[in-house]
Amino acid sequence: MLTKKQKKILEYVDKQISKKGIAPTHREIAVKFRLSSVATVHEHLQALQKKGYLNKHRGQARGMEPRIHIDKLVYIPLLGTIAAGEPIEVIERSRETIAIPKSRLPSSSEVYALRVQGDSMIDEGVNDGDTILINRQNTAENGDRVVALVNGNEATLKTFYKEKGQIRLQPANKNYKPIIIKSGQQFALQGVLLDILRTNETGQSLQDFVLPVKKDTKQKGKISDYLNKVYNGDVMHVLKDLPDNSVDMIFGDPDYNVGIKYGENNYTKKFEDYINWYIELARESMRVLKDNGNLFMLNYPQQNAHLRVKYLDVHFPNTHEYVWVYNTNVGHTPKRFTTAHRSILHVRKNADNKFFKDDVALPYKNPTDRRIQQNLANGSKGRMPYSWFEFNLVKNVSREKTEHACQIPQKLTELLIRASTKEGDVVFPLFGGSGAEVEVARKLKRNFLTAELNPRYCKIIEDRLKKGYIDNEYRLGPRGKRKVMTTG
Repeated sequence: MLTKKQKKILEYVDKQISKKGIAPTHREIAVKFRLSSVATVHEHLQALQKKGYLNKHRGQARGMEPRIHIDKLVYIPLLGTIAAGEPIEVIERSRETIAIPKSRLPSSSEVYALRVQGDSMIDEGVNDGDTILINRQNTAENGDRVVALVNGNEATLKTFYKEKGQIRLQPANKNYKPIIIKSGQQFALQGVLLDILRTNETGQSLQDFVLPVKKDTKQKGKISDYLNKVYNGDVMHVLKDLPDNSVDMIFGDPDYNVGIKYGENNYTKKFEDYINWYIELARESMRVLKDNGNLFMLNYPQQNAHLRVKYLDVHFPNTHEYVWVYNTNVGHTPKRFTTAHRSILHVRKNADNKFFKDDVALPYKNPTDRRIQQNLANGSKGRMPYSWFEFNLVKNVSREKTEHACQIPQKLTELLIRASTKEGDVVFPLFGGSGAEVEVARKLKRNFLTAELNPRYCKIIEDRLKKGYIDNEYRLGPRGKRKVMTTG
């Protein structure tokens, strides 16, 4: 999102580079636009950089270049304020406009922007002060986030559900009740949420916690632009922004689609819809994975079986399955044995993937065997781990347990990262969660990136990365101290 002044400055920089082969100085920009000082120019350029429109190189007076060409930008109307809370009066009309990359907008659609007021949708990543892009339409499907007009003069942003005899507008914050529209009440759809332009997510610098400006899919960003950042947004947006063959190791731990609740969200899609989404996630992951890279997908055996049969085995025959086994005291039913494992699919583009046995080798079980002794004499570090891994769940009484509903034990993550990467490689835990995987990657001196929809979970990740501990507010484990280190 650009102001008119920022757009003009960006346009001037772009034209000067095209014309002279070099960017203008801060002083030249100040003179061009009659700005009072070079400091004012610096503020505008810094804003352009944070919003993802400009690259700046430190120590160079002319060290700047646009990331997006001006001809890729379009203006859309900013119509006013929408309530993400209790409904407010009908959307105020204004003449203000904002500049948006053309590639961020669907073709042949009418799109407008609104500023968000309120916090009723925070569990779906829509925060007070954000600017949202709305595709103008008067129909919606269940689960769509919509702009709705209630009682003829009250506008609100909620998740839409059409039910028997009524419409339910569901907030994504437990502090708000749903709005029920009965037959005969005035109700009109004004559009469906298309995208979110973030303005304020966490205490960390904005550029580290906001999705980058979405670029033309033919011009992918450099992987270096994404490293060691946590993106508060949809992982599919991040994946589709990344260049081909750019990531060394990907670890996917999506929701299992079994009715688990995260906040107010209940993840139970139609199974076919879930599998189609899962296949698309795997497809994009394999696109960005390096030819010698490794993808690990953790899920229930049934979900992974469908992913493997319907997609992976067809396109990537070098796919293997491992099993994570854990202890549990919870018996699901007296009619069958207790489920105490997860499936991990290990996907390779070809048989020549990077794999480092010596970094994860285990002691031989029979070291007195003559063949084993010969292996040790020849420099063997130990045996390759078996295809099943036994690590305890992160229990609620554990000192590392956060409020996140499904934490993966860090020892499992560490095993996979050590086995498939070296220092300096790029590791992409697709779902940030509580940040446990990201913390392990950084401890092992790997570059990382991740995505997380829930801003509260982003705060947990921020605590891990910036402070080295998680505040008691976000923890479930023992709280004898206000602060508990997450790693030793």
